[in-house]
Amino acid sequence: MEYKFCWQGNHISLNEWYRGEHWTKRYNTKKKWTVLFLEILQQYKPFKLERYCLTLEYNSRLDPSNTITMVKLFEDFLIKRDIIKDDSKKYCRGITITPRDDFDNKQYCITLKPQL
Repeated sequence: MEYKFCWQGNHISLNEWYRGEHWTKRYNTKKKWTVLFLEILQQYKPFKLERYCLTLEYNSRLDPSNTITMVKLFEDFLIKRDIIKDDSKKYCRGITITPRDDFDNKQYCITLKPQL
C-alpha cells in the first residue's frame, strides 16, 4: 500500500531553512510542519514501515534540490511517530523529487512506498 501526504500552499526551501535563523525559529517551523503532517496522517489507520522509498512531486517556484527540507521534516515526523525506525540508507531505499507542471501552483504530494 502507498501512503500519500498531499497539501496545497505551504512550502519551505533549503535556503530558507538554513539562512542563519535562531534555533527557536527552526523549532517553531518544525512544529508547524508536524501539525500539517499529523492532519494528513489521520486519514490512515496506524502503520509501520521497515523499509521505504519516498517521492515528492510538486509544482512551485522552488528548484528540485530546494524542496529537500520538506522531505527531511517529513522523515523526522515519521521517526517521531514510530512509523519508520530511521531515515538511514538501511531503511530509506530511495528519494525521488519530481517537478509536475500538471499540478496546481504550490501543490505538493509525498508518496511513501514500502520496500522489501
